[in-house]
Amino acid sequence: MLGTEDTATTGDGDRTVAAPIGGPITLGFPARPEPVRLARLVSAAVAGSVDATIDDIEDLRIAVGEACAILVGHASPTGRVDITIEAGPDAIGFQAALVGGTRPDPQVDDLAQMVLESLADDVELRVDDAGARLSFRWPVVSAGAVGAGGG
Repeated sequence: MLGTEDTATTGDGDRTVAAPIGGPITLGFPARPEPVRLARLVSAAVAGSVDATIDDIEDLRIAVGEACAILVGHASPTGRVDITIEAGPDAIGFQAALVGGTRPDPQVDDLAQMVLESLADDVELRVDDAGARLSFRWPVVSAGAVGAGGG
């Protein structure tokens, strides 16, 4: 049963559920640019479930897009990207693995990693012949906390 702490009131007086998605969300896709949109959409849903601000949701979407682009750029033609996104009490965790081997000549834009590192905390990238792993943390500041603080 939901208590009042699990709901929020909209400007119209309607009550809506405002609870984090329970547990990690996992997604796997071929290491191609087209499915990265789905990863960005999933990240926005997770951020929205923890009441992140619109600006933070957009920044997280960008960070996830850049992270996936980095892995896709390292991928062999048969590569696959598997991601896990999980909302914690103070941060959203993102982990991704490129499986199926890496290219001998990665097609990675250095700007993608710079953008990712400017947006997220604790960015880690490891690449070897078998694949790659990328992870980061996204600190959560809820829209309610920003509004209550006068921000």
